[in-house]
Amino acid sequence: MTLPPGFAFTQTALRAYQECPYQFRLRYLEGVPWSALPLDPAAEPAIERGRLFHELARQHFLGLDVADQAEALGEVGRAWWQSLRAGPSDLAAYPRRFPEAGLSVPLGAYRLAARYDLLAVGAGRALIVDWKTGADLRPATLRSDIQTRVYLYVLAVGGATYHAGRPLPAQELGLLYWHPRGPQQVHCGYSPAQQAADGALLAALVGEIAARRPEELLPTADQRACALCAYATLCGTGPGSAAEWEAEEPRDWEVDGWEAAP
Repeated sequence: MTLPPGFAFTQTALRAYQECPYQFRLRYLEGVPWSALPLDPAAEPAIERGRLFHELARQHFLGLDVADQAEALGEVGRAWWQSLRAGPSDLAAYPRRFPEAGLSVPLGAYRLAARYDLLAVGAGRALIVDWKTGADLRPATLRSDIQTRVYLYVLAVGGATYHAGRPLPAQELGLLYWHPRGPQQVHCGYSPAQQAADGALLAALVGEIAARRPEELLPTADQRACALCAYATLCGTGPGSAAEWEAEEPRDWEVDGWEAAP
C-alpha cells in the first residue's frame, strides 16, 4: 500500500480500518472528504453540545474565564459546567494540566499519534482525561477499545515530552473517561505488560494495513458500521436511520495524518 512517508496513524484511522477497510481507503488513501455532520439531523443538537463542552473544558484548563459562555449553553450545558468545575476529583494529584495535548511516537516506518482532551501530570505519573458527552459509558468496552490502547501506549513511549525529559513508568499512567452527567466514570490503569501487549497489537495492525493493496480494502459486511459512515452512499449501503444513530461527540477530535511533538 502507498502510505505517505511518516504517515501518522491515529486511533480514528485504526478504528476506521477495523470497522471498514474501504472507509480507511477512501478517507486516508484517496482523500475523500469526511463529513463532520451527523447522518441524522435530529442528533445535531447533541453533537454541537458535545463540541461546545470540549471547547469550554479546553479554555477552562487554560485558565480562561468561561462563565459567560457556560451560561449560554442551556440547562444541560450549565449543569455540565457545574460538574466540570467540581471535578474530576482524580486531578488533585496531577498539578500540571495540558488541554488538547498532542504527542506522537515512532511505530515501525510510521508514527502513532494521539491528541488528549486533557493530559494531567504529577511527580512521576500522568493521567489522560477524555471527555464523553454522548451515550452512557460502557466500562468493559472502553477498557479494550482501540482508543484506550493507542492513548496509553503513546503516553508510555513518549510521555517524557511532558515530564521534563524523564520517562513516565507505565504503571503510573491512567486514562479517565469522564462524562459530565455522571455519576459513573471509567478509569483504565496501565502496566509494563499491557504496554508490551499493546505495542505488539498496534505494530501488527499497522503492518497489516501497510501490506494490503488498495483494491483489497473492500466495504465491510457489517451494516451497523454503515449506519454511522459518511461514505455509505458511495458503496450503495445508504445512510443509517434515525433509530440507528447514537448521539455522541465527533470521533475525530484529532486531525487526520497529524503529527505532534516527537
